[in-house]
Amino acid sequence: MNKVSLLASALLISSAAFAAPSFADQVTTDTYSSLQDSNRSIESVTPFANVEYVVTVNTAKLKDAGTDSNISITLYGSNGDYATATLNGSFEQEDSDTTRISTSNLGDIRKITIRTDGSGHKPGWKIANIKITGNGKTFSFAGPNRWLGDGGSPDFETLFPS
Repeated sequence: MNKVSLLASALLISSAAFAAPSFADQVTTDTYSSLQDSNRSIESVTPFANVEYVVTVNTAKLKDAGTDSNISITLYGSNGDYATATLNGSFEQEDSDTTRISTSNLGDIRKITIRTDGSGHKPGWKIANIKITGNGKTFSFAGPNRWLGDGGSPDFETLFPS
């Protein structure tokens, strides 16, 4: 390669490094700026943004309402997506157990499915209610009108906001 070719290549590379931002970069910057001006969060309008949903499960006050089973939940959102997570907690009688789920923006929570694997000593479980917060909104669900996992078998219930 001769000196002229090397010089031309170096100029081409350096000009590419200082190229004007793409249309997508400009739209993202403009959108973010307008969101800051309007006091709206980027998560409320961007379906792929990471959002933290806080799930609080309250176990009923009834005798033996708690469970030792493994519990999971699926959140179904208005954006057409869903997220499934294992819940953390002791799920004992009258307990309030909270789990944070970080996922893509699901939008408003339209329904949930709560699951128990029916394992452990006294697997039957009576839920009082479930509260989910995310995107600056709170969604409340009454507990199912029955015991879940009673008898030691896997069980689930789909609930809609009350």
